[in-house]
Amino acid sequence: MSMMADIREDLAHTALSVRYELLKHMRRTRLFIALSLAIVIPILFYVIPKVANVSFSSTADGYMSNIYSFGSFLIIISAALFAGDAVSGEFESKTALLTLSTPQRRTSIFIGKYVAALMAVFTIVTLYYLVGVFEVVGIYGASNVPIVTMRSYLLALLYSTAVLSLTFWFSSVIKGTMASTLLSFFGLIMILPIVSSLMMVAKVEPWFIVTYSADLITDVFLQPGFAGGGGGGGGPPEAFTSYSPQFTTGVEVMAAYAIIFFIIAIILSTRRDVE
Repeated sequence: MSMMADIREDLAHTALSVRYELLKHMRRTRLFIALSLAIVIPILFYVIPKVANVSFSSTADGYMSNIYSFGSFLIIISAALFAGDAVSGEFESKTALLTLSTPQRRTSIFIGKYVAALMAVFTIVTLYYLVGVFEVVGIYGASNVPIVTMRSYLLALLYSTAVLSLTFWFSSVIKGTMASTLLSFFGLIMILPIVSSLMMVAKVEPWFIVTYSADLITDVFLQPGFAGGGGGGGGPPEAFTSYSPQFTTGVEVMAAYAIIFFIIAIILSTRRDVE
């Protein structure tokens, strides 16, 4: 009975932490910024061709591929906004000292922060996809909404979880809030993609880099019946070799990042001392 009571208490504390973090997110301008981007990015793909009198893509698949090509970028921005300083901020501002005198465990606080950030990012991604679907319905008709849109959406949610775990890991390792936020943002936007490109120049597929697996989000629209491909592009042997992530491998890599970095981050944050 004591163990069950402890579990119920931890769950109650975690739920309280989630509620507090969500309220904190809603009071910040960060949520407004992320929501605005989720609406503005897909709308631009509709408005600009209209203003410039340019035809839309000939197929709904092509149109959606163009819209959601910015999905990984939006996810990284959202993760940096909601989780970049989630752990480091508590220690930099010394607010982590307050938790030492409360019965709430650091683990439940961390999980609450993670779940709240995940809910916020999922909301942004969902809104982003809904706007894109509404545009496709308006341009091509409801019957032409690609079936693979749901697969792309689920891949985007999985990638969001992986990015968020990695961002929490940065926040658990780095002391300063600004440093942890910038490192998580530029690490995912620039550093990892650059490493992937250099590996492809060396004719090595960067299958284990999570940002490389993010290409699956739009690959599902470009390859009918997509179930995993990949390999070098055509051309002479000395030409630049391009690769496409395999579906199964990409999903496994994103899931591994989500689980492994979450576990490491929670261990580091709960063992971290307040200086």
